[in-house]
Amino acid sequence: MQYIIHPETIEKWPLEKHVGVVSKLLADGHNMTVLWSRWEPGANAPEHIHPHEQIGICLEGEMVFTIQGVEYTVHAGEYYHIPPSAPHAERNDSAQAAILTDFFSPVRSDLLQRHFDPEIVAEKTTGKNPRKKEVNGE
Repeated sequence: MQYIIHPETIEKWPLEKHVGVVSKLLADGHNMTVLWSRWEPGANAPEHIHPHEQIGICLEGEMVFTIQGVEYTVHAGEYYHIPPSAPHAERNDSAQAAILTDFFSPVRSDLLQRHFDPEIVAEKTTGKNPRKKEVNGE
């Protein structure tokens, strides 16, 4: 187990299904996973759910979180809380990058494998991938 974490030494990887986002797995404890992420201007994540409680802090910039259908703007220095299985989406509408650190409990086994595997809400309700139109222009 690593007791001191130096984020600059951890490899970045793209967070799949998130446009304009890179992440680093900072820690994987017995009961939680800690993820650092950088959201470029215009970055976004589709509405999704996962059974993990998610608590985070915006370290730089600002983000818009839609949690259970309500939009919240989170600024640098502010924390956010997403209950387990709550539909939520994130986006960076600002002109500067945003830096977040998220704490998930229980452990996110998908993120430990550098894979993002929640239920995408639009896929679940319509059977269609909501980003297909954006990606393929259809």
